[in-house]
Amino acid sequence: MSKEDEYDKVKLEQFQANQRLESEEIYQLRQKKKQIVEDLQDGGIKNIKSKILDHVNKNFYNTHDLQIEFRKHPAYSKLEIKNFLPLDVLRAMAEELNNLPVEKAKKFDRRGSCMYEFNDLTETPIQEQVVNAMHSSPFLTWLQEVTDTKDLIPDPHLIGAGYAKNFTGDSLKIHTDFNWNEQLRLHRRLSLVIYLNETWNKEWGGNLDFYDLDRKNILSTVVPGPGNLVLWSYHNLAYHGYPEPMTNPIDESRKCFRLFYYVSNSKYHEKFPPHRSLYWFDENENTPYDKPWIN
Repeated sequence: MSKEDEYDKVKLEQFQANQRLESEEIYQLRQKKKQIVEDLQDGGIKNIKSKILDHVNKNFYNTHDLQIEFRKHPAYSKLEIKNFLPLDVLRAMAEELNNLPVEKAKKFDRRGSCMYEFNDLTETPIQEQVVNAMHSSPFLTWLQEVTDTKDLIPDPHLIGAGYAKNFTGDSLKIHTDFNWNEQLRLHRRLSLVIYLNETWNKEWGGNLDFYDLDRKNILSTVVPGPGNLVLWSYHNLAYHGYPEPMTNPIDESRKCFRLFYYVSNSKYHEKFPPHRSLYWFDENENTPYDKPWIN
């Protein structure tokens, strides 16, 4: 059986499972979600950025207390925030991800893991607006205050980032994250994950476990929840994963959105210290120069 036939078979099974589970309540919920997505696509997509930034500013303004929580996690800093996204944005993202076929994904399957990644923003306008919000100066400022970090740099290429979903039987083996972005030539500093499932039973698995530096004991566990965020500092021994195959229903994928932030250790050349644009020119020295007392 070809890969395409296997995919068609899975989709048929998903459809049949959906038919069996259909009820008036489920139908109404789906219609509501569909309307939210249509409303956002018809005229509200441009407002997603402001929705997110306003939501963060209104509900998570106490960065001092969040920083304390961030630092409490043993071994390396980590923070969980529930309901981090507005519900309509969450539902729109989940619906957009649901509608993306796995053929358009980058399949990550290293050492038995399985995850389908989608970071093509030309095909995901809602995701694009979320990225714009979380790469913006106000959000970076908030993130730096929460994590006590300076000079964070977002990744416009979304290396290893963006939407991700996986299905029953899939897993993510215990691992430590990549530490270097070759395209940007920057060091990884923070990882951010937001879960898009409105309902998730922790008995299904897929709960993200964080381990101690010896990879022996679980320090904390994050259960996927609606709009919940998990944020942690990069550490070369920050082991995490959900190594056991998930048992979620065939019609319920595990869905999330991921972003990574970086820092640079670049230093300017001593011979050429930083300066603003130079508008004056020394004819004798044949060099540009500045008059710092003039605006």
